Amino acid sequence: MANTTNYYEVLGVRREASQAEIRNAYRGLAKSLHPDHPGGSAEKFSRIQEANAVLSDPDRRREHDEALDLAHAADQLAGLQFDFGQAEDELSSRRRARESGGPSLGERLKGRFGRKGEPAGRDSGRDSGRRTRGRYDVSEARWYEPHRLDPEPVTLRSGAISFVGAFLAFILAGQIGLWAQGENPGVFEFLTVLSPFMFVLYTLTGLVAGYLAFRSAGWAGLALVFVAALVVGGQGRPENLLQFATIGVVLLLVVIWLGNRRDNAAR
Repeated sequence: MANTTNYYEVLGVRREASQAEIRNAYRGLAKSLHPDHPGGSAEKFSRIQEANAVLSDPDRRREHDEALDLAHAADQLAGLQFDFGQAEDELSSRRRARESGGPSLGERLKGRFGRKGEPAGRDSGRDSGRRTRGRYDVSEARWYEPHRLDPEPVTLRSGAISFVGAFLAFILAGQIGLWAQGENPGVFEFLTVLSPFMFVLYTLTGLVAGYLAFRSAGWAGLALVFVAALVVGGQGRPENLLQFATIGVVLLLVVIWLGNRRDNAAR
């Protein structure tokens, strides 16, 4: 197709590929084509990055598909021979392919310029962790499916936010625990009734802090949450903070493991 790069061919995936298939194909190519890898190529690596950026964005992917359709139509017109019998056969085959393969170019254009709030269909979004726009499979991890989150690699900023946020959360939970144990509660003396239930607060703090850190910084963020719990509760004050905060992080790991196992079994 003249002057039109087919990003599906760049990544080696089908045009109907889901977001998960596109992401996996990109990651596999990125490892082998990275300039620091033996045999890697900066030009090819930049090419697959561009392809991934376009196909991972639903709007840009739709525009790319429309450009491929238009380029294909232009190629067909350039080589057109006025054989009306052949043209009729071609139209019939395209009609059958369109009916079996998804929405036509007109339907895509209608979806693009139509009302943005219009639902994609009754079956849209029924597949866990994804929603559809026409025939497009869009990754959208729900809050209760942390195994579907795809955080960016940890940076100094996201790592610092993860650690400081978890540190402050454990400090607050620990102070509530100290008041609940009767250590200078002052006006918070009513918190002493919570003393038998503080393990719940510590576990939830570890779980929530771990979830937020994992969402923003991946596995490195999760490790920083454990470091923050170790810094705050490492001296045993308040009692059991470190143990139950760690249990909260472990619960998150179990949820991620079970989610991945379920997805692998469903494939």
